[in-house]
Amino acid sequence: MAAKGGGFHPFRDIADSVHIKKNTAGTSNEISLSVLDGLKSRADDRFGEADPKVKLGDLSLYTVESKKDRKLSDRDALKTPATTSLFGASSAKPAPSKGASSRAAASSAGKAGKRGSASSGKKATRAQRNRERALRDPEKEIKRRKKNRRRRRIAFATCGVAACCIAVAAGVMFAADAYDKHQDNLALLSQAFDEIEKADMLVLDMDDKVMEEDADFSDESIEAMAQGIEDAGVHLNAACAFADKAAASMGESSGKDAAYQVNESADARRDMMQYAEALLSADRQAKESVDEVQACWDFVIEADALMKEAAQLVADTTEENVRASQAKTEEALASLEQAQESLARAQQEYPSADFSALSAFIEKKKEQNGYALASDDAIYIQDKATAEAFNEKYNQADAEAVELAKSLPEKPAQPILDRLDAHTSETRESYLDARKRAAESDAFIRDYLGQSKR
Repeated sequence: MAAKGGGFHPFRDIADSVHIKKNTAGTSNEISLSVLDGLKSRADDRFGEADPKVKLGDLSLYTVESKKDRKLSDRDALKTPATTSLFGASSAKPAPSKGASSRAAASSAGKAGKRGSASSGKKATRAQRNRERALRDPEKEIKRRKKNRRRRRIAFATCGVAACCIAVAAGVMFAADAYDKHQDNLALLSQAFDEIEKADMLVLDMDDKVMEEDADFSDESIEAMAQGIEDAGVHLNAACAFADKAAASMGESSGKDAAYQVNESADARRDMMQYAEALLSADRQAKESVDEVQACWDFVIEADALMKEAAQLVADTTEENVRASQAKTEEALASLEQAQESLARAQQEYPSADFSALSAFIEKKKEQNGYALASDDAIYIQDKATAEAFNEKYNQADAEAVELAKSLPEKPAQPILDRLDAHTSETRESYLDARKRAAESDAFIRDYLGQSKR
């Protein structure tokens, strides 16, 4: 325990010298360098020179030995057979005399000092200068250290702010670059969609013809359609090229999906044109047969009207009326023969169509007109019985023709249309599927472009 009152205190000398500057308390706990001044001056007073063990900046301070302790130390050194050099190496040589020992120690100390000073070099000189500067003006040294710390803090803060600014600038540049790329990709997709719309000038026209039941087109329109397919293919290829270029630099999945849908829409339109060309070619071939069947039916209607006129004329059996009736009947027969010729051409154009019902009806109408002519001839020779017999056959043939007419389709060309549907059903189904795919892809692209431009 420490002595009370005015007794000896082992750290009194340090405690008297150490004090903390009031203006630095609570900040850096800067210890005044006057501590070193006090220690140095006290050592000089006691021994006549500065204690070499007191160094600038040391936190552990050594107390100076008393005279009694030094005498004991010297006595022990003479008794010790081996001495320790300044560098800690031990020697087993016998101890020299007191004078020789002093000289040897001085010589060794001098050599060691030279070697130490030579090895420290510029670093020892710089440390000495710093120590001398601090001892000359401790207050100025304190201010210098504080100033250096402030500078370091400012430098660190400046570096941090600069790093943040650089990071923000890099982020802004990255965002701006990403925005520019996004806008460029949108422009490419818009161009791709424009190319698709240009191709639709043909695709939509073909679609109208395919979807119409009674589309009317000529050979010239078919040739123009073939040329249009080639031009539309160029636009669709350009659309795919723009979409692929946009997809190559897109990162978001929705943008890549939109580019993919452009390719899907183009492929769907290519399929539409291919199927439409096949359907329209089949329709053109069927149309030629349909036209022939329609002409055949027109001749049948004309023959039926002539037969009705002939029957009205023969109701009054004068010679003049009989001759007029006979002329009408012959005209009806000619119309029916023309009808048969047209039906034969239709059958040739579309061999798979079944015209048996119409053919039987025409044949029965011809038979009926033959009985009318035979009846007229019998009237000329005043053969009433024969005239009435042929007239009865005429009426019977007319009744049979009425029964045959019931089996006729609503449209004379229906057999052709039925076979056309059977032949093109798969192609038409494929066309409708491609048409649906194109519509769905177009809707996706429009939705993406509309949302991205908001």
